[in-house]
Amino acid sequence: MFQKKRSKKSAFLFLILKIIFFLLIIFSLNQLNSIYNAKIERRYEYKYHLLKKYNRKYNESNLVTFDDKLNWLMIHDSTKLKGKCADKILLHKFSKFILGKDYCNKILKIYNNANEINLTELPDKFVLKTNHGSGFNIIVTNKSLINIDKAKKMLSDWMKIDYGSGGEFHYSYIKRKIFAEEFIGETLKNYKFLCYYGKPKYVYVSIKEHGNKYRNFYDMDWNLLPFVCLSKRHPTYKYEKPKFFELMKKMAAKLSKRFIFVRVDLYELENEVRLGELTFTPMAAFFHCQKLEDEITLGKDIITNKRTFSII
Repeated sequence: MFQKKRSKKSAFLFLILKIIFFLLIIFSLNQLNSIYNAKIERRYEYKYHLLKKYNRKYNESNLVTFDDKLNWLMIHDSTKLKGKCADKILLHKFSKFILGKDYCNKILKIYNNANEINLTELPDKFVLKTNHGSGFNIIVTNKSLINIDKAKKMLSDWMKIDYGSGGEFHYSYIKRKIFAEEFIGETLKNYKFLCYYGKPKYVYVSIKEHGNKYRNFYDMDWNLLPFVCLSKRHPTYKYEKPKFFELMKKMAAKLSKRFIFVRVDLYELENEVRLGELTFTPMAAFFHCQKLEDEITLGKDIITNKRTFSII
């Protein structure tokens, strides 16, 4: 009799603890959701005012163009994973994990600050970069000619910049570092694949001629497309299909599988392909096209909704 009462009491206590446990889970999820929603609201307000400053319209109930949808992704889907993949140092690990091999340019040295740079440890040619933004590069083709103090000052200034504060929020997750990378040339064939849900759909290349810059867009069968975006389309230039085009498509598909949209930048060297970077917000979502229909076409495969992609 006594045993029965004790077992009933134990079962009752266990039930109470179970209820408390589930209530705590619900409370924690609600708190996390509130924090996430507050973060999204701050991002939305910031982006809305930024776009207004540049006379750009943004209406979340009517997202049509490529730029509209990139802005939506910046607000709602700027995750830590994107930060890791945009990190030019951590990208090496992601490349090896996804592709089974590190296709990025070799890193020679990594530094926490510019004062750690020692030229005697580096070859005659190399590139100094920060890992947390775009355009933070110093190309060195002869280290005996470099003004190292000036270079260190420039790198130190770049390290102070929170690149995510401009609206590309995923960059703010990156722990800033400086690194020296192998030099592979100044005039490289760079192929930028626009990928949607793990499927590369368009690729564009840049052409420089007589001081002018052109961009030609192609589909996945290397047919020239009529898009006129970012700059003029070259009227006559026929850009040869890359030797490793099929490999590039496979690489772009694998690297983009975890994302709604990403631009995969690949270089073709004489006998190999290199991964340049993963770009989630090309041109910070100012991807101007001459025709509205081109902007709509580039954006139509990005499906936007109110679904939460991540609570981080």
